[in-house]
Amino acid sequence: GERAVTWMSQLELMSKWNFENKSKLLQAELHYLEGDFESAETAYKASIKSAHDHRFINEEALAYELYGIFCVENKMVNEGLKQLYFALDNYKQWGAKTKANELQFLIDLIDINYLKKLTLS
Repeated sequence: GERAVTWMSQLELMSKWNFENKSKLLQAELHYLEGDFESAETAYKASIKSAHDHRFINEEALAYELYGIFCVENKMVNEGLKQLYFALDNYKQWGAKTKANELQFLIDLIDINYLKKLTLS
């Protein structure tokens, strides 16, 4: 993981426009794996912003999706669902119908499980 982050950071130095969002997303995932949740969240948000600013709608969708999953897995379900819906919208705009359908299925599962937990508590 660290080698990939280092390599992507070097590519970012050569072309910030093309590689910044990818570099930030890899950093976010590595921070998450290492248990540094605060740095992970910051890097996810930076990746989303970079992808948006550079008009990479597909990569913005991926960053939203991974950030949403991060949030759900860390008991921030409402925020996670919000991010997943942003991802879903971007995938649809990009024309990735199958990916959008798969993500909708995941969102529905999260919604159902979240509602069950609320009713049981």
